[in-house]
Amino acid sequence: MFVLKQFLEVVLLPPNLWLLMLLAVLIFWRRSWARKLLLFTFLVIFAAHSGLVTYALRYPLESRYDPVLDPSKIWSYDAIVVLTAGIIPASGMIRFPSVDDSMFRRLDEAWRLYRMQPKPIIVSGGHANPFTADKNENKIARDFLIKWGVPASDVIGEANSRDTFESAVEVQKLLSQKGYKRYLLVTSAIHMPRSMLVFARLAPEPVPAPGDFSLGAFELTPFSFLPNESAAGRFLLTVHEYVGLVNYHWRVRLAKG
Repeated sequence: MFVLKQFLEVVLLPPNLWLLMLLAVLIFWRRSWARKLLLFTFLVIFAAHSGLVTYALRYPLESRYDPVLDPSKIWSYDAIVVLTAGIIPASGMIRFPSVDDSMFRRLDEAWRLYRMQPKPIIVSGGHANPFTADKNENKIARDFLIKWGVPASDVIGEANSRDTFESAVEVQKLLSQKGYKRYLLVTSAIHMPRSMLVFARLAPEPVPAPGDFSLGAFELTPFSFLPNESAAGRFLLTVHEYVGLVNYHWRVRLAKG
């Protein structure tokens, strides 16, 4: 089931979605609707990869939860749970392991919260690609926290989960084993609505502590209406989150049913 889900995400989400639409145009070019589909595809790609549209789509997700500026003002909690993102193992020309920008900012937020109020940090997320070998990605993320000064005894790894839904299931097992109840949930701001949807149902009691915010004050310029590389990348991630929300609503109902 997990492999099928991964395959469908790759095939049916942009950019492969655009290729499928263009392929349909090519195959059925003699049909009148094919020309309309070509125009529609062009307009959608142009709009979706502009800064203005991307900002409008991301804002409802990133603005859903405020950051935890002062954890001491929150009613007591037992742990900090941080969800993994892009981990970069050492291979090929990459001589030493690292993390991508999103993962760095999630870890940085967990570290900030830890410095203000030390609590055990659970790093949740393992190897997600079913076609490659496990490269111990979870340990790479944990090592960052330890290098920054978090005692190894306060860093707990959960490497069995392959997506956010499975993270909630596995984290709940850890919370039960440790006797933890309330915890800060750290992930990217855009990822928090989907994370809270599943964690609130399967691993209560999470307190949202988003980091990795990407939207500053919006400045409208002529370039805001034009496609650009940054907006294209953000659009793909945003669509992934909206599709994930729909998927998780369904999966949570089945899990609780």
